[in-house]
Amino acid sequence: MNSSGQLMTIDDSAQDLHSMALMGNAEIVVAGQQDKILTINMIRGVVTKKVETDSEIVVMKKSRMLVCGSTRGDLILQDPRSLSIEHRVQAHTGTISDLDVSGNLIVTCGFSERQGALIIDPLVKVYDMRTMRSLAPLPFPNGPSFLKMHPKLSTTVCIASQTGQFQMCDVGNLTTGIQFYQINTASYVNCFDISYSGETVALGDASNVVHIWGDKQEPHMNHFSSPIDAPSMPMPPTVSVGDGDPLSSVGMPYYQEQLLSAWPAKTIYPVGRKPQPIPQSILDNMKMIDFVGYAPNPGLRLRNQAPSLPKVNIRDTPKFRSEQQKELYFGKRKGSTTATLDQENEKEVDLTTGVLPKYYKRVEIKYSKFGVEDFDFGFYNKTQFGGLETHIANSYCNALLQVLFFTPFLRTLAKAHICQNCPRENCLTCELGFLFRMLEDSNGQNCQARNFLRAFSTIPQASALGLFEPDEPDVKTMYSTLIQNFNRFVLEQLHQECSLDRATTASSVNPSPTLTPSPIQQIFGMKTASTSVCGHCGLEEERITYPFVLDLIWPKPAAVPNAHQSSKNHHHKAKEPQQPMSFSEILKASICRETNNRVWCSQCQQYQPTTNRKSLQDLPLVLSINTAINPRDPNPLSSGIFLDESGKGAEWLPQRFTVEVDDKNVQVYENESSNSSTFALSAEYELTAVVSQVQTIGDVAHLVSHIKVFSENDAEFSEQSPWYIFNDFLVKCVQEGEVTQFPSSWKIPSILYYSKVNQGPPPIIAEPTAGSDTSILHVDLSISKYRDPNYVFYQLLRPDEIKPDQPMLIAIDTEFVALSREETEIRSDGTKSLLRPPRMSLARVSVLRGDEGPLEYVPFIDDYIATSEPVVDYLTEFSGIQPGDLDSNVSKHTLVPLKVAYKRLRVLVDMGCIFVGHGLRQDFRIINILVPPEQVKDTVDIFHIKNRQRKISLRFLVWYLLHQDIQSETHNSIEDARTALALYKKYLELKENGLFQEVLEDIYNEGRKNNWKPIPGQFPAPWPRTGTPTLTSNAAFQNLSRPATPAAPSNVAATAVATNATTHLSSLSGSSLTTGVQLSSPLSLSVQQQFHQQQQLQYHQQQQLQQEQQQHHQMQHQQQMQHAAVQQQMQAQMYMHQQQQQWPTHNYAYPSVGQPLQQQQPNPQIYRSHAMPSHQQQQQHHHHPFSPQ
Repeated sequence: MNSSGQLMTIDDSAQDLHSMALMGNAEIVVAGQQDKILTINMIRGVVTKKVETDSEIVVMKKSRMLVCGSTRGDLILQDPRSLSIEHRVQAHTGTISDLDVSGNLIVTCGFSERQGALIIDPLVKVYDMRTMRSLAPLPFPNGPSFLKMHPKLSTTVCIASQTGQFQMCDVGNLTTGIQFYQINTASYVNCFDISYSGETVALGDASNVVHIWGDKQEPHMNHFSSPIDAPSMPMPPTVSVGDGDPLSSVGMPYYQEQLLSAWPAKTIYPVGRKPQPIPQSILDNMKMIDFVGYAPNPGLRLRNQAPSLPKVNIRDTPKFRSEQQKELYFGKRKGSTTATLDQENEKEVDLTTGVLPKYYKRVEIKYSKFGVEDFDFGFYNKTQFGGLETHIANSYCNALLQVLFFTPFLRTLAKAHICQNCPRENCLTCELGFLFRMLEDSNGQNCQARNFLRAFSTIPQASALGLFEPDEPDVKTMYSTLIQNFNRFVLEQLHQECSLDRATTASSVNPSPTLTPSPIQQIFGMKTASTSVCGHCGLEEERITYPFVLDLIWPKPAAVPNAHQSSKNHHHKAKEPQQPMSFSEILKASICRETNNRVWCSQCQQYQPTTNRKSLQDLPLVLSINTAINPRDPNPLSSGIFLDESGKGAEWLPQRFTVEVDDKNVQVYENESSNSSTFALSAEYELTAVVSQVQTIGDVAHLVSHIKVFSENDAEFSEQSPWYIFNDFLVKCVQEGEVTQFPSSWKIPSILYYSKVNQGPPPIIAEPTAGSDTSILHVDLSISKYRDPNYVFYQLLRPDEIKPDQPMLIAIDTEFVALSREETEIRSDGTKSLLRPPRMSLARVSVLRGDEGPLEYVPFIDDYIATSEPVVDYLTEFSGIQPGDLDSNVSKHTLVPLKVAYKRLRVLVDMGCIFVGHGLRQDFRIINILVPPEQVKDTVDIFHIKNRQRKISLRFLVWYLLHQDIQSETHNSIEDARTALALYKKYLELKENGLFQEVLEDIYNEGRKNNWKPIPGQFPAPWPRTGTPTLTSNAAFQNLSRPATPAAPSNVAATAVATNATTHLSSLSGSSLTTGVQLSSPLSLSVQQQFHQQQQLQYHQQQQLQQEQQQHHQMQHQQQMQHAAVQQQMQAQMYMHQQQQQWPTHNYAYPSVGQPLQQQQPNPQIYRSHAMPSHQQQQQHHHHPFSPQ
């Protein structure tokens, strides 16, 4: 059809046209997959010229020359008037898909022929039209399919692919940054263009959607736009249909007759019960003939009957503890009618029915306004084994960590490792040992692998291998592949760390290397001889390896017949399906592997075809197997469960098997042991753990582990050992037959752990020491480069203070910072729901002595914890932590890594110390340490009535019992620990005199009266209330306020004033702490006891005056010494400023455990004031605010 609307016809020469170009004189040139190029006059509608061609042209562009691209990959330049060929260049080996011209530049993209198939060439070819030389090509890895030169920038080309990626690239400057863009499409792109203004890019896909991209908010399509003749179609108003919208808001059309939805009452009748769904295992084995399916009847249900389900209220999630306590308080929980997960299906569960048991489902932690402490973990775990919590990055490792914990040799190795001096900060073996100690002491409590996963996330090799869990997992996340890669990585990492320890010990004791395998090699290593034979020269090379994981090699599926064979055999009997191989056959084929590939031959000095064979020489104690099943592929085990003649299912995975090895021969026997003695190496293995991926349709996958728990007293595994399922923090005992059942794709095995039944000689592993190594408590460690002695408020613990037969009484308090903010959502009713609490990190820990003596209430640990992660909130109002306190480059405090602080607390727990504090449950949770309940004295629980919901704050308790105002400005961990210890001693005193319950009830009454807020300066009447003299104040705790933190020494005078204040506070607190604890008066004392107590009070006051006089002389001497130290420090800072250009940075060596702090610097005499003084110098020169004189 021409411009006048007349229909034109072209002669028979136009058979298969694909491209055309406008010549500018009312003529167009058309061509295609034919042997002629035609010139057509659009006005007359006739063919004016025909030119023969030997190329099938599929794309054509007009410039000075007529540029054409053929199906053979030729770039052809023709004269636009005569259509004669001027130049021809082969740009691609396959067809050209697109080309464009701008000035003298030609860009092309197309296909290349490789092994008889066409693939998209990943390069865009660039040619100069003047010389027809090839310029530097443009790489586009996604496969270029469309090209458009920018209309304004002559050397800029826009490249697009069929999958929706496009980019702008400058032909003349390839060094500029390249930005890729991706359109959101579910199909493929079939057209592409750029507007004349160059501000808009349009891509059309096969779904009839045009995607428009621009570099401006309102781009122009061309420079001389004009409005269209007809207005745009108005959009109808949007109708909102949601849960909160009434149905009456949706408009209805006018109608004259009755609607179909207006049913009369007589047409409504009740329907029957919904039939039960057909199990997936039956559907998988069903054979279809026409439209009817047939499957064997497993005999699991009655014919033509739908049994009623039991009316038992089984909750998937428990109620919060606060709700349970409220119901208990109001008498609504007289008897529990809600069944727990342990009561569900107490009989053996048959997974072939296709019904997913509830304890296989993904479990999540729900948060109330009281935080995670309000969540009832006991609902999911009624056993003595601890579960691992979720909502931690990379918590998919929980399933395998439980398996490693129940591996006895590895548990012994990890526990022995934490007793050693390990200098590595992020050591997985250390963190694994700490985690195993927590799981041992859990006794059914929930634990966290936060510290282990934090150290795991800092390893760059793990990030390079893609072992990190995505931030927002979806249905496509393959946890089965992740956990198998993690299994291989963690065993290799443990082997390297243990080998490094053995190498360090061997180099210090015996310089000659040892040939003994590492402990990990002795436990998991399969001694394998890898033999490679060159196919050209016959060179044979052999090397010994110790792979820790065996990957199963599955047989390839049977080939699908083609259409011709299908039609030919249509009337014949259907081919029988391929029979699945047994586990022993697949295991044998995986052990005795033979591969052919091209490798470098040292004799031929080139790459040659080489045959690689692997032969097993020794069997491990624990055989770790990766099943190598891709969850996206059909489950190869779905046909492994079949029905025998008795109607019962047979499992594909055996409970036991025997491996016999002799030279290159390997035999595997399932569920039996061979009595043949012809094999040199034989071992019987028993299944001890299975890690499986569980995923239902439309849900995110997760991992569970089945573990066979054995008795600690028996060295061998017992037949009666029960099986347990570990689904994160859900732990439940299951039947043995449930472990090896894999009915359908919702349960896929990922990792198998088999252990030797007859283990033979145990591996060479150092046993953990019986007693705790307390050397880390006696060593002063700090990684802070500018630690100030004025900020040291502790005195290290001496070895003679530790008495093995008498546990220490210590007080502890911690401070935290936030690494992430809480995630909340606003519900439709306006209430706020907590989705995930903020992620906290330990920032400071202070531990004080609690036993009576001269150093009572004196700290021996006051560590600030260095952190490499960004802190979003220092919580200074509640923690007292300032920005820079946790940075080793600027902090003036004692700064240690998290591992050092954790190991110190771990030693204190193992020593049996009694921890006193306020709110220790939350502190221990964030620290990620589990302390036995008999070692915890929490004042929150002590001063609490069980049937009351109110938990009393530390500030209110101190205000009521000790008559002090604390935490007025900010928090201090030493202050809070001291007050908690004083409250505990007050509790012991009240308990001894029989006043505790009366005082506790009065505390609640006083709290309700004052709205639980202390009144500054006004304190309640002290106990006893009647019959005895009252004390207006408690001398023991009148100086418990936080010490004034000295400012940075800007000048000598200011520093001297801060030093005087600190020294004066030291003298007051030291005298009060040694006498004031005994000054309370019980209510039931007689008159003689009261008179005796008044005499003791006068005597203590006289002694206090004498001590203050002595301390005054000592204080003057101390001021002189500190004044001299400040002057020396000022000189050092001036010298540092002068020598800054000479020594811009200083290197500090991190001291190992058991060694003093070392500082590598040019002149240590200059920085003498920054080094920590010895123990004697601390007592002589630096009396910190909490040490007695």
